[in-house]
Amino acid sequence: MAERVPRQVLLASLLLATLLAGCADQARKNEDEMTQLLALLPGRYDNSAQLEADAHAGAPAHEKVALVIAHVYTPRLGHHLFYAQEMAADDPRRVLGQKMYGFEVDEKRGIVETVFEFAEPLRWRDGQLHPEVFTSVVIEDVHAEGCQLLWKKVDATFVARHDPKACPEPGGTAAPPQATLAVGALSVGDYKFRKGH
Repeated sequence: MAERVPRQVLLASLLLATLLAGCADQARKNEDEMTQLLALLPGRYDNSAQLEADAHAGAPAHEKVALVIAHVYTPRLGHHLFYAQEMAADDPRRVLGQKMYGFEVDEKRGIVETVFEFAEPLRWRDGQLHPEVFTSVVIEDVHAEGCQLLWKKVDATFVARHDPKACPEPGGTAAPPQATLAVGALSVGDYKFRKGH
């Protein structure tokens, strides 16, 4: 009996060490993938290629949109924050929307994005031209949209879906992703953007 206890303790210790190593490897993988995602995201995008495809297919045209995503330093909201401004591509003075995207790694859910809307959008308008203004953003300046996005890397593309526990998709797992990101391309909903030079 005295020999069995140390052997059982040894086996339990080996199993625990294996589980902890697996968790550490997954956490490292999530951190590495988030670093890749954050490097791909910033830039200026437009959907002119989508409009050409709409015209060739005889489909109703999407609105011509330009999207600028800029990394900003916003210490009160988190470490990985981006300002996104959507504008009419033919008139950048016509701003269609402004948001903040916050990213973090959750040990259970992986890469999590929280989308923030501004309480006073005009105050932050054209923030991509003056990113220093975002150092003053406080929690009261924004409110989180209801559903967070969970990002997963699939081959060379990042795919985002709503957290199924908080926001189940009507189409279940077969529902299309909310967003995809690859080198030079970003899709959000049914808008397909290409990164400009």
